[in-house]
Amino acid sequence: MSRNRLGVAAAIILAMAATSAVTVAAPKKGKEEAAAPGAITDKDRERGMAEAPALAQSAGLTCKVVDARFIIADNKTKTNYYEVACDQGLGYVVISDPAKPAPTGAPCYEANRPIEGKPSPLTCRLPGNLDLQAQLVPYVAKSGVTCTVTNSRYIGASPTKTFIELACQEGTGEIMILANPANLDGGAEMSNCLNYEPGGTVSCELTDRAAQLKIIDTLMASSGKTCDLKDKRYVLSTKTGSNWYEAACQDGSGYMIEQAANGSLARTVPCADADFVGGGCTMTDARASKTEQNGLYSRLAGKAGFTCDVERYGVFNVPDKEIVELKCTDRPDGAIADFSGAKAIVYNCPVAEAQGYRCSFSDKAQSYAQVTKDLKSLKDTTCVVRETRPMDKATDTTVYVEANCSDGNGSYVLGYQRGGTKATEVLACAQAKSLGGCKLPGN
Repeated sequence: MSRNRLGVAAAIILAMAATSAVTVAAPKKGKEEAAAPGAITDKDRERGMAEAPALAQSAGLTCKVVDARFIIADNKTKTNYYEVACDQGLGYVVISDPAKPAPTGAPCYEANRPIEGKPSPLTCRLPGNLDLQAQLVPYVAKSGVTCTVTNSRYIGASPTKTFIELACQEGTGEIMILANPANLDGGAEMSNCLNYEPGGTVSCELTDRAAQLKIIDTLMASSGKTCDLKDKRYVLSTKTGSNWYEAACQDGSGYMIEQAANGSLARTVPCADADFVGGGCTMTDARASKTEQNGLYSRLAGKAGFTCDVERYGVFNVPDKEIVELKCTDRPDGAIADFSGAKAIVYNCPVAEAQGYRCSFSDKAQSYAQVTKDLKSLKDTTCVVRETRPMDKATDTTVYVEANCSDGNGSYVLGYQRGGTKATEVLACAQAKSLGGCKLPGN
């Protein structure tokens, strides 16, 4: 990332000022009183409003200029400098150099940088540019990340991106990434300061890494999980603005914690189930956790009447529910269990599919014997189920499974309780047209 050229230009202006190469607007003597130091004269503002809006547009600034002033002129290069304030977003200094193909713009953040310990002659002074942090508010809102800005620092710009560091009242630090020149249509992204190592080309100076990691204590406390924190780390951020952290507990357990873009706790995932987050936990023995969890799910499934020595499990991402697929070492048919309530519900794979969950660890054909049994409990038939599929439609109380028979002499639609495993009705395909109709081969 290259630095913006304005800092160098301002240093050159100081050198030129010493040799009277620069013309600075000065008040007329005589009848007109001298303006106060730093004051903006009517003449500068009039010239600015007359010339700067068109120059700003040529420089690629997409905002509407609502205020402007002429700042200074370089007589040697015929370069003019203007300040503009926009209807929204950042304020800029516009540089009109006849030797360049088009004017250029640099944000007030850069223009305000002191030069060799002295105030820059290009410091923004228009009323609309005095509170630079207020100008960031629409960009923060655009990003979708919650950050009440308490401090900010301009880092620099590349040919296409502008980088500004933010310190947030919520205890986090962010790198705001905007277009160059910055504009709301160009979007706004936030990147957690913990993504950047200190001292890098892009890094954070306004926030302390240890202080930022304290958010893990807050999130863990609000999770309802018992965890005396032993260690913690930042893991990654997502494109949607959420952050992931790992928390290791004194008792050997551990969690991956997702913080939503608004700063709140999104979810807490045990390390045994967190391989999908940045490669999984590194401060906790996830293999031991998986073994322990296998045993727990074996016991819970057994209490629900499904005997299974759990070899492998997978957790579905369903808010406020614990939906788990089970693969067993002692039986070929797998299942999907809902462990959310006081009593677990275990669905065989064909029924689970109709309930909205698909088995991936085992072949659902291994459960056709149970579907055959369910069919025969409702109808006197010789049908042995050969294939099943969930029907296209369901009701508030019932989900439906289409089944055809191995002898080719029949096809049926079975209704099951929504959220349950009991078969409640059986229909012929001709009766099931309102459910999307039968579609299996032979039906």
